[in-house]
Amino acid sequence: MKKLKVIALLICLLAGFTFAEEYYWPRSYYASAGFGVMVSKGDFNEHAVKGKDTSGSAGYIHPPALEFIATPDFMLGVNLGAFSFGIGFQYWNSEQVLADFVDESNKSMTRIWKASLEATYNLFYPDFFQIGLGIGYSYSSVKSENSAYFADGIYDAEFMGSAVAFISNLHYYITDNIAMVPAIKIYETWFKNVHASNIDNNDLDPYLWQTFILADLSIQYQF
Repeated sequence: MKKLKVIALLICLLAGFTFAEEYYWPRSYYASAGFGVMVSKGDFNEHAVKGKDTSGSAGYIHPPALEFIATPDFMLGVNLGAFSFGIGFQYWNSEQVLADFVDESNKSMTRIWKASLEATYNLFYPDFFQIGLGIGYSYSSVKSENSAYFADGIYDAEFMGSAVAFISNLHYYITDNIAMVPAIKIYETWFKNVHASNIDNNDLDPYLWQTFILADLSIQYQF
């Protein structure tokens, strides 16, 4: 199976190089920095995860609810004609309510980072106003302090997972090089691993599913 994947990748690359030689696509690069708000809904908001530590004792890991988050959003990428390909990064810390307690008094400082790959097609290219539609893939880490409750103590816990993203944005070019880019990004995320200092890396079965919706505004510089 791996050999077939490698062969398919090589065929795609060769086809891409052949197409690039026959057809010229204008190329440019871009960097953007923005800020947005994110809301989420899913398994993180609803229940704790039962697990066992290295001694075999059972305990519960309480994920952060992540109902509302403010976050920066950074991108680096390349434009090939009407297509844009980018690498994104988000990182933030905030205090979040832990799920599955009788009230909302249990809170934890939570560190979240997300790295992503994005591909969009820009309608109305090369006009000064463009509409982008695309997809992406991201990897996320969500780490909360004092959120894993076991018989021998309380520990930090980190959830790790992947996501498929659906992206829509607008490009409004103020100059030939500078654009305002409001965007909506929807991440359908599945968390498949959790780690705490007193347990090994645990595969989650079933996975924890969480939907993140990010609305942000970025300033993009094209060069």
